[in-house]
Amino acid sequence: MSTGATPKIVITKDELTDARIDEALQLQHKYVPPAVEPAKPKFRLIYAAWFYLMIAGGVGAFLAWAILEPHFHDMITFTGKIEQINPEATPITAREAPIKGSIRVAGIDVYLIPQATRIVEHGTNNLMPLNQLAPGQVVTLFVERPKRSTIPIAFAIHMEPPDKPVDTDVNISDLDTQQTVVGFILFPLVAGMVGLLIGAVEGIVCRTYARAASSALIGLLAGFIGGVASLFVAGLVFTVLGKVGPESVSTVPSFLYFMFRRGLAWAIAGTAMGLGQGFALKSGKLKFNGFIGGMAGGLLGGLLFDPINLLFLGPDGISGAAISRAVGFTIIGAAVGLLIGFTDLLTRDAWLRVLSGPLQGKEFSFNRTPIRLGSSPKNEIYLFKDSKIDPIHAEINKLRDAYEIVDNNSSSGTFVNGRRVQRERLVDGVQIKIGNSEFAYSSRENKAG
Repeated sequence: MSTGATPKIVITKDELTDARIDEALQLQHKYVPPAVEPAKPKFRLIYAAWFYLMIAGGVGAFLAWAILEPHFHDMITFTGKIEQINPEATPITAREAPIKGSIRVAGIDVYLIPQATRIVEHGTNNLMPLNQLAPGQVVTLFVERPKRSTIPIAFAIHMEPPDKPVDTDVNISDLDTQQTVVGFILFPLVAGMVGLLIGAVEGIVCRTYARAASSALIGLLAGFIGGVASLFVAGLVFTVLGKVGPESVSTVPSFLYFMFRRGLAWAIAGTAMGLGQGFALKSGKLKFNGFIGGMAGGLLGGLLFDPINLLFLGPDGISGAAISRAVGFTIIGAAVGLLIGFTDLLTRDAWLRVLSGPLQGKEFSFNRTPIRLGSSPKNEIYLFKDSKIDPIHAEINKLRDAYEIVDNNSSSGTFVNGRRVQRERLVDGVQIKIGNSEFAYSSRENKAG
């Protein structure tokens, strides 16, 4: 079948000069299609690393306090009935000291300092004079033994109700040893529990529970062992600074110096708190972030601990200490987590922000490569609940001065700015789509340029 020639379109001179043509062109030029604003990234606090690391660190420290607090006392503590009072007793080894008077409780002679020993009335914070003590009263003693001395001296005495259970077999040396052991493991346990929660929380948020478990275990061990090791250095620094500075904290400058001593010591002791995740994932960047964040968090918590203690401490210098420890340790743990998150924000060179999908709002920093994306929980970025995504769908590799995404021959493809790609170098601001999840790529170098 033959076809005819293509019909010609003929425009006459009258049509070219028709005024309506000019009007149509002017209307066309005036038409501007409505601007389509790009979707703004949605911020979800629960997926902000600094937030969930802060919560994890605070919870870890609080749990450590809750585990040990029932066994921890600020000094040697026991309860019993007053068996005897000797208002003139003075230990032979302390004739020149302001020690005068003693009481026998549970078979132990405990000495008093008239101007310093504080007696607290039961059920109140009222201080009472020493002459209110009488045989048969039930009291709780808070006892110290001065250095190079075995003489027990009552720092505070709490009057108790008559029916309170009493200790019948008291050994001062055993109580002192028990308190020393509990006091020694307190900070390493705080460091270990902070390490456990900080190590686990990233995997929990991203639903990679096997990774969360391994990071938690390594975080616990790294925090506890590192806490023990750094405790010696921190204790040495605290002691040395104490010898060159004022002994008393009765003035504002001396109290500030004491805060500085504790802050510096806890900065050293806190370095191990955030190392667990870096060891678990074998990432030098995460180890660095944990080290710096732990040090800064320990410093902040140490500086705040004594002012917090003043807020809760009772007039006897004992009551309220448990609450101040709970608040102080929780702040330390939270500060460690918070500053680990901020360190990551300040030091990362590239990251992905999830624009859509189950983890919308989450940011993934490039702490090591390759970074695999897919439906398997073994990936660095686990994209769950999406049938369009292969187990290992794509991966991001580091080039000399940039990053590139490589599709792993996936069934549904990898898209960069709407184009299906096999391999694509990433530039700042591009959007990546894998299945139903979309990401925005950002890099610090490109932003600086």
